[in-house]
Amino acid sequence: MATDLKLNNQDDLLLERIKAGDEHAFELVFKNYYPHLVLLAQKYLGDRDLSESIVQSVFVKMWEKRKTVEIRSLKGFLVVAVRNRCTNELKHRKVVRDYESDQDHKVEPVWMTFNENVYLQRINKVIDELPEQRRRIFRMSRMDGLKYREIAEKLNISPKTVEVQMGKALKYLREQLQPLKKQLLATIVLLIMLQT
Repeated sequence: MATDLKLNNQDDLLLERIKAGDEHAFELVFKNYYPHLVLLAQKYLGDRDLSESIVQSVFVKMWEKRKTVEIRSLKGFLVVAVRNRCTNELKHRKVVRDYESDQDHKVEPVWMTFNENVYLQRINKVIDELPEQRRRIFRMSRMDGLKYREIAEKLNISPKTVEVQMGKALKYLREQLQPLKKQLLATIVLLIMLQT
């Protein structure tokens, strides 16, 4: 109990110094809490690299918002922030997984391949519209078949960045290609009606 009180008092002093822009105080807090927070994130995510990336981003945000964010308990703030980021990450993964699974399990009749070249040209055009890094990541994942970690290593970025960029790329493709799918379907229905 006495140790907790001592830690809380020390944390309060460090927080005051951090608010004043003291980088040394921030470094002390980082060194003290970082390993425990990474372990916490790893329990949620099961991925060491991603856990480290998330904890680092929490610390970066804390430093950036040091003058405006109200922190009553340093440990409580950091634990809740990491837990929230992990929960958001798991939700994001589920959305991406559900979308990819939905796309993989769609079995379309042979006649849906009508005018496939138009569709492929449009897909390539939409991919070319992506920002450079996002386009590169998308092609490495979907066309070269690389895993997120392999892409991250090749581009010297975190696997989390790769996952976020892939999520944005898939969302953009879905938005841009949805009208074309409807248009192609309408054309096919019209052709079938004309043949009967």
